[in-house]
Amino acid sequence: MPAKYQVYKDMSGKFRFRLRAENHKIVAVSEAYEQKAGVMNGVKSVQTNCQSKIEDKIIQAEKLTFPKYQIFVDESSKFRFNLSASNGEIIAASEGYQTKQGCMSGISAVQKSCNSEIEDLTISQSEEEKVVEDSRMDPVPSEKEEANSVTTKIDFNPPKTAAKGSAVVFKGKLLKSDTNEGIANARIDIMDADRSFMKDDLMTTTITGSDGSFNANWIAKPMDWMDETVEVYAVFKGKDEIKPTCSKKSILTVIMG
Repeated sequence: MPAKYQVYKDMSGKFRFRLRAENHKIVAVSEAYEQKAGVMNGVKSVQTNCQSKIEDKIIQAEKLTFPKYQIFVDESSKFRFNLSASNGEIIAASEGYQTKQGCMSGISAVQKSCNSEIEDLTISQSEEEKVVEDSRMDPVPSEKEEANSVTTKIDFNPPKTAAKGSAVVFKGKLLKSDTNEGIANARIDIMDADRSFMKDDLMTTTITGSDGSFNANWIAKPMDWMDETVEVYAVFKGKDEIKPTCSKKSILTVIMG
């Protein structure tokens, strides 16, 4: 299919766009915008600046003036690029690539998107969010899991704020849905939902105690470049005769400085 820009609302109700390449992969995403007009201008800015030159920060190449692409290596040693407008503002950012060549291919995909169509998903956002929620948050049951008899739920209420660098303890409880009995010795993953619909990030993991309760430790930090919020949820992937489940998502704001 041809490349296209998709405009959508994230889980906090803000407007964003993502660029899907011809292979349907997401190669670039935007920051959050309060108004739809802002995100539409963001798309137009990427289209206007899509043929900008590339500055390779990895090899300490000569600095270029804006607008430009900048290639760099993130904290997890993956290759990424940002596209900045003439005022230096980042208007699109890439996913993480395992190789520099993959990153260059991502830039090439953006360069080919100058005249790509804009698909407005906000018109039917509620339906799309439900599809994404069902496919990404809840594990798809196998035939064996369908036969399991024990359904579960997670009682999870994370903090609303945390200072950057501070120790955070995520507390909760894994319970049987029908009896509220705790489930012991179960692995719980604390996840950050990626609002650009890329792969969610594992923040930390822990094991439930004898009464099903858990405490998961995490050092507060921003999880993406867009803002200082973390969309956190807890996941139990299931075991033996016990079915998987996940909690609702909550917004945790990391306070900088």
